[in-house]
Amino acid sequence: MAHHYLDKSITYNRWDRSYEPRLRIDSGDTVTIEMNDASDGQLTKESTAVDWEKADKMKVHGLTGPIEIAGATKGDQLKIDILEYEHENWAWTSIIPGLGLLDDEFDQVFLQIWELEETQTRSMPGITLDLNPFCGIIGVQREEEGEFRTRPPGPFGGNMDVKHLVAGSTLHLPVFTPGAGLCTGDCHAAQGDGEVSINGMEAPMKVTVRVELIKDALLESPYLVTPGDLVSPRYREKPFHAFIESGEDPRELCKSVVRRAIRYLQDRVGLSQQQAYVTCSVALDLKVSQLVNVPTTTITGYLPEAIFD
Repeated sequence: MAHHYLDKSITYNRWDRSYEPRLRIDSGDTVTIEMNDASDGQLTKESTAVDWEKADKMKVHGLTGPIEIAGATKGDQLKIDILEYEHENWAWTSIIPGLGLLDDEFDQVFLQIWELEETQTRSMPGITLDLNPFCGIIGVQREEEGEFRTRPPGPFGGNMDVKHLVAGSTLHLPVFTPGAGLCTGDCHAAQGDGEVSINGMEAPMKVTVRVELIKDALLESPYLVTPGDLVSPRYREKPFHAFIESGEDPRELCKSVVRRAIRYLQDRVGLSQQQAYVTCSVALDLKVSQLVNVPTTTITGYLPEAIFD
């Protein structure tokens, strides 16, 4: 089987089945894909909030691809073994007024630049965060004709932001168009479940994958097999702080959980409200604890004690 390399010299900010493939591979081949950060190269490790405020948000999510898999047709399935990630030693997380979970509670753009070591970052005062890199976007071209923004995910995959798409995982995607048109992008060095401020640790990266074509294997939506470590092993060595809220509106419950976690971070290590919010976005895991006590839902947010220095 062959190995290929696809650089980021051309990226796309939309899904469109009419795009010509940049690379053609056979089933079983491996490919290393080079990707811009989520700003599509508009930000650097020296960027400021002013730079992000001026950036063209219509360029968000630069996708590398499409990759054609020989013989792929509608009704087939791609099996994508994620083999390795390589980051470029920096990432960013932002707050944008009007976006994110607490969309009406922050009135200024905020940009956090993270300096990444091999497996950790110490860029937030009093906190050490583990890195667990993954592609926020892995997908194939949509069945519908035309251009589509990259923000909404769907049966084709796309901007799923599933943080367990780490190396060692295997993702299955349905095929909707001839050749499939595989694209990747929006890599995160770390992310909490919920990605509440609007970003994870957005980072330029390379990913190496093996792609196999499974013929006549209808799949309704993405399916993932991921390693058993759903939490960073270092985090499991100490307790977790769990913020619990119950009520009838799940989104409002999530907001209450995040507000409590923000206050905890402010009190514990003296972070600003903005710093605490982006820390929640990359380290706080929101979970649905119960849905059965109708109409009441319970949401829990888990914050690892191990992150505190």
